[in-house]
Amino acid sequence: MPDVTTRQLLLATVLVFGLPLLLTILFLYVTRSVDAPIVVLVAVQIVTAVIVPCLVIARVFKTRFIRAVQVWLPTLLAPVPCVVIVLFVLRPFLYGAFVLPTNSMAQTLIGTHWRGSCPECGSPNYCTPVDSFYGSPDPPRMICGNFHVTQLPNVAKLAHSGDRILVAKFLTPQRWDLVVFQYPENPSLVYVDRLVGMPGEEILVRDGSVWANGKKLTPPDSLTGINYLSEIPNWYGPETWGSAERPALLGDDEYFVLGDFSAQSNDCRMWKKGAAGHNPFAVPESHLIGVVTHIYWPLDRWRIFR
Repeated sequence: MPDVTTRQLLLATVLVFGLPLLLTILFLYVTRSVDAPIVVLVAVQIVTAVIVPCLVIARVFKTRFIRAVQVWLPTLLAPVPCVVIVLFVLRPFLYGAFVLPTNSMAQTLIGTHWRGSCPECGSPNYCTPVDSFYGSPDPPRMICGNFHVTQLPNVAKLAHSGDRILVAKFLTPQRWDLVVFQYPENPSLVYVDRLVGMPGEEILVRDGSVWANGKKLTPPDSLTGINYLSEIPNWYGPETWGSAERPALLGDDEYFVLGDFSAQSNDCRMWKKGAAGHNPFAVPESHLIGVVTHIYWPLDRWRIFR
């Protein structure tokens, strides 16, 4: 293009990279309480990555839109090697990103939720949205940052989106880590829980604590006040795994996991069918995907775990 000035180049550079970033942040902020359909997400990506930069180039350099597309095309092709690395190296072997599917790990990790205020300590508390048609007439159980479990009859019925987490697939899981794994009864489902039992241990849940090989485990300071239950409210099945009647003896490649929201978590205590060749209460090592290292969105929920 003729007569290109430094001022035009600087202006175009700032707008081409700044506007899409602002639009993406605005979109994420607006959709915090509503999970957008995939079609909308794709449309937003096309607008921010292609349409907006081309419109900026056409406007700043006073050229046709098709010419602006030609100018922007090399920039669109440049990330292709990066995409290949992400798809075939980063995601399979190094890192993965997930959205929380449930609230079994609330308040540490939060899925789609209603939000209230704890009547005991005043801190925010959370519960899974209840379908008015299928839900129980009882108020939903909620849990706060101090692990107080309460039932509020008048919680605001506004659904907030869940945490987005970063998972390191190369880390060796340690006790008290947050781990992502394939659900043994249905490996197509991905769960997130806290790892409390290591291979070869006998696990008991008693007096609100976890016991391994007869020794009471001391959780990290971040779990002060947590109360793990061996008896689940409204549970009509057999005795839970990890109870005095059914201790969980793990194999050499098996782990025991619990949810931080103990009263609402479908974890190892209640599983009926395990992976082939494994105990029903265990997560096989082959089913572990990785260790949760960060909450990266929303920004007010930013956390570093490991």
